[in-house]
Amino acid sequence: MAKTNRTKENDSLRWRFDVNAFRLLGRELITDRITAVYELVKNCYDANATEVTIDFVNVNSDLPTKQIIISDNGQGMTFDDIKNKWMVVGTNNKRLALYSPVPFKRRYVGEKGIGRFAVDKLGSKLLIKTKTRGTTQELFVRIDWDEYQKQSVTSKAEQLSLFTEVENKFYYEIAEKSIHGTALQISNVSELWTEDDLERLYKELSKLISPFYPINPPFEIFLNSNEYPEYKAKRVKPDPVKFYSHHAEIGYDLETKKQQSLRFDSKQGKIVTDWIDMKAFGPVALKIFYFDDAAKKRYNLAYKNDDTRIDGMKIYRDGVIATPFAEYHSSLDHKRDILGIDKRRYGSAFDKVSTREIIGVLDIKQELNPKIIDATNRQDFIDNTEYRQLKEFIIEQIDVFGKLKIFKRESKKTVVQKELQKAEREVDNFSTAIDEIERELVKEKPQLKDTLQPLKEQVKTLKSTISQSLSEQKKYQRDVIRKENIYLSLMSLQDYASNISHAIRTSLGKIKRMAEFFNLRFPNPKLDKYFVEYARLINEEMDTLIKVTDFMLSYASSETEFDDFSIKDMLSELLFHAYLQTFEDENILVEVDFKDDFIINGNKKFLQDIFQNLISNSIKALKGRENKKIRCSAFLDDDNFTLYFSDNGTGIKIGDEKWIFGLYNTRTAEQGGSGIGLYIVEKRIEALKGTIEVIENQLGPTGATFKIKLPFNKK
Repeated sequence: MAKTNRTKENDSLRWRFDVNAFRLLGRELITDRITAVYELVKNCYDANATEVTIDFVNVNSDLPTKQIIISDNGQGMTFDDIKNKWMVVGTNNKRLALYSPVPFKRRYVGEKGIGRFAVDKLGSKLLIKTKTRGTTQELFVRIDWDEYQKQSVTSKAEQLSLFTEVENKFYYEIAEKSIHGTALQISNVSELWTEDDLERLYKELSKLISPFYPINPPFEIFLNSNEYPEYKAKRVKPDPVKFYSHHAEIGYDLETKKQQSLRFDSKQGKIVTDWIDMKAFGPVALKIFYFDDAAKKRYNLAYKNDDTRIDGMKIYRDGVIATPFAEYHSSLDHKRDILGIDKRRYGSAFDKVSTREIIGVLDIKQELNPKIIDATNRQDFIDNTEYRQLKEFIIEQIDVFGKLKIFKRESKKTVVQKELQKAEREVDNFSTAIDEIERELVKEKPQLKDTLQPLKEQVKTLKSTISQSLSEQKKYQRDVIRKENIYLSLMSLQDYASNISHAIRTSLGKIKRMAEFFNLRFPNPKLDKYFVEYARLINEEMDTLIKVTDFMLSYASSETEFDDFSIKDMLSELLFHAYLQTFEDENILVEVDFKDDFIINGNKKFLQDIFQNLISNSIKALKGRENKKIRCSAFLDDDNFTLYFSDNGTGIKIGDEKWIFGLYNTRTAEQGGSGIGLYIVEKRIEALKGTIEVIENQLGPTGATFKIKLPFNKK
C-alpha cells in the first residue's frame, strides 16, 4: 500500500469536546451546590432582572415532583440567544459587551460562559422557559444530563461521542405579551435540601450584593419552599453591620494615582490613613468593622445560637460578590481562609485579628483591577503577582487593627495597675493620717482609741487586699505570657516533628536489627565480639533516643521564665544530638565555632525554636547539593551576643532578604516549606529584644548567612 505524504500547510485539525465535558464543567468543577445556585442567580442579575425567585418543591422527600425552579423577570432569551449564547461553551458575548442593556447598565458579572453548567450540580433534568418582552410565544428547551451520561457510558473508543452531537428538544407555546423573563425548572434533584441547607443558602445569598453599593433598579431575591414555613416567599436581605467598636475605611484618587492605606498611630492611640502610591493590582476601596470583646458580647447576644456571623473579609466586584462563594461551614474552625487572615495568627495568635473579629468589604472594579480574576471553580482567585500583592495589602490593613488591639490591651493593663498602685498609696496615706490623729487625739481623749482601732483594722485589711490584688494581677499577666509562649512553641513544631520522627525511626530500626541478632544467636562464643560491639551501639542509640525525646518533652514544660543558660550547650545539644541522624543521612558537615562560652539570660525554649527553624530551612536548601555544610559561629560584641548561622545551600534570592520573614512567604513550597518558620524566628528574636538580618554569605559561592544579635549576661 502506498504511503500518503500529508505535509500541506493548509491541512488542519479542530478541537472537539468529548461528551464527558458536561460533567467536568458541571458537577466536578462546581463542587458546592450553593455555588451552583449563586452562578444561576448571577445570570438573572446579568439579564436585567429586578426580581428572582428560587422555589424549592418537595426537596426534602423522594417524591418524583422534587424540583428547584429559578425564575426571574429579566429580559428573557430569544431562540438565537439560546442557540448562539446560552448553548455555546465559554462564549465571549459578555466580555465584548461589558454592560447589560439600558436602562440598567449593570456590569456583567458572569463572563466565563460556563455558569449554566451549574444546573447539572443541582439536578439531571432541565426545562428552560424563556420569553422576551412584547412577543407572543414562550420558548421551551429540554436538556437531559442523563442523556449525556448514557452517551458517555455507551461510547466506544473507535466511536467517539461528542458533546456537540447530543440533541436537545425545544418547542414554543402561546403566552401573554406582558410576560418576560426566564425560568430554569430543575428536576430529578440530586440531593435532599434540609431547612438548614436553605438557611445556609439564605445567608450566602444575603452577601451577593455589596451592602454599600447602590443597585438601581433594585435586584430582589426571594426563597420559597412548600415544606418549610420559614421560607414562604422570604425576601433575602443583607444583615446590617452593627455593634462594632471601631471602623475605618480607605479609598483612592484616580487623578493622582494614589491609594489610601491604614496606619496605627501609637502616640494618638488611633487608626489614621496615609496616601501611598497605587499598587500593581489597581485601586481598591475598603471598609473594615472591628469588634472588641465588649462589642462581640453585644453582637453574640443579638445573634444567639448563631456562630456563623462576624464573617471576615468579602471581596466585591462592581457591587456583586466575587470569589470565594459558599464559604459557609457549620463550624467556623473548618471555614476556608483563602486570604490567610486566620493562618497568619499562628505566629502571634493573641495579637492578630481573626475573621471572628472583623467584617470587611473590599470593592474592586473590572476595569480598574483586571488582573484580579475569578478562578473557574469559583472557590478562589487565579494566583498571580497582583492577587498575591492584594492579599498582602488586605492583611496589612487588618493588622492595623491588631496594633489597636495590643494598644487597648496594654493600656487597660497599665490603667488597672496604676489604679491599684494609686489605691495602695492612698491607703498608706490614710493609714498614716489615722496614726497621726490617734497620737494627737488620744492624748486628750483616751476613749477614742477604742473607736479608732476598728478603723485601723479595716485599713490594714484593705491594704492587704490591694497588695494581694496587685500580686494577682502580675501573676495573671505572667500566666498569660506563659500560655502565649506555649502556644507559639506548639506552632513551630511542625517542621521539627518530621525530623525528630525520622531520627526516632532510624534509631529504633537499628536497635531492632541488633536486638534480633541477639535474640537469634546469643549465646555463641564465636560471635562475642559482635555481641559486645552491638551492645555498645545499642547503648549509643538509646542515648540518642533519650536526648531526642527529652528535647521534645521540653515543649510540654510550662516553664517560660527567663533563665541563665549556656547557648553553646543548647546549640550543641540541638546540632549534635537532636539532628545528628538527619545530618548523617544527608551528609551534612556541621561546624560550631564559639570564641567563648556565653551565658544568655532568656527563654531556652524560644532559642531552641529559633535554631530549629533555621536548621530545618538549611536542610531544605542543601537538598541535591555537594559538600553540604552548616556553620554556627558566635562572639561577644559590646552588650550583645552576636551569632552567625550559615549554610552553602541554594541561598536567598536578591530582593527577598526582608520578604522571607513575612508569614507564608516561601520559595520552597514544593519541598514542604510553609513560610511560617522564619516568621516565628523573627518574632521570637524580637520578643527577646534582639535582631536578625540576612547578610553576605560567609560560606560562598552559594548559600545564606543570618546575623543574630541578642542581649546577654556574661558570667
